[in-house]
Amino acid sequence: FLLKKGVEVNSDVLESECRRLNEAFIKYIITGRPFVIAKSALTMDGWSATSTGHSRWVTGEQSRNFVHRLRDRVDGVLVGVGTIIADNPSLTARIGNRRGRDPIRIIVDTHLRIPQDAKVLSLDSDSMTLLATGKDVKPGLLKKIERDGISIVRCPIKDGRVDLNSLMIELGRRSVTSLMVEGGSSVMGSMIREMLIDKFYIFKAPRIFGGDDGFPMARGAGPVMMDKSLMMRDIRTRRFGGDILVTGYADYSLIKGINSCSQD
Repeated sequence: FLLKKGVEVNSDVLESECRRLNEAFIKYIITGRPFVIAKSALTMDGWSATSTGHSRWVTGEQSRNFVHRLRDRVDGVLVGVGTIIADNPSLTARIGNRRGRDPIRIIVDTHLRIPQDAKVLSLDSDSMTLLATGKDVKPGLLKKIERDGISIVRCPIKDGRVDLNSLMIELGRRSVTSLMVEGGSSVMGSMIREMLIDKFYIFKAPRIFGGDDGFPMARGAGPVMMDKSLMMRDIRTRRFGGDILVTGYADYSLIKGINSCSQD
């Protein structure tokens, strides 16, 4: 219209920046699935917890405060039931002295092992807790968990675990446009292998365990060749006290066998 009226038009101005601002909405509109962020806090030698599962705290207070601001921005936060059993987190958003906008709390729990006294089952929150469990869970177990503010999604099973692809589709149906995965190692590994992560927020703390028996960022079978690994692109770094935050977008082109750049 403007061109027809003789007005000079410059297109694609700051296109990448605009897409970055609307990345969750754009993916949701195109795919019907949430934009998935993976958040992990690691020591310099790559561990998220000690051999006993102790992880409080890997990073400093400034980093943890930033994570609460991230929770305030996303629609949902996802963890595995192992994280609930080990840490009993609330998965709420706390911004300084005020309560933030709590995300939906999504717990991947194939066999419904969540403890009855888990904080996520009894929170005073405007957002629900959603339990993603297997379709073969016994009705008796479901009845013990069912209560106000708790939603149970019975998912197909893949390789003995909740099918995460199916779960992402269901979350999209429930209007979850953005999702942050906070662990644990098994869930993170499965999300990476299923190529479901869109963006990474990886905090590196100035700590070194110096052993080989801690909990890594991700568990499960990795690639056998370096050139089949997941790459990150558009890397950015930021300091939070002594911690370093590395952010970047997932590039699955090596895994898929696709050239990520042209060879002119």
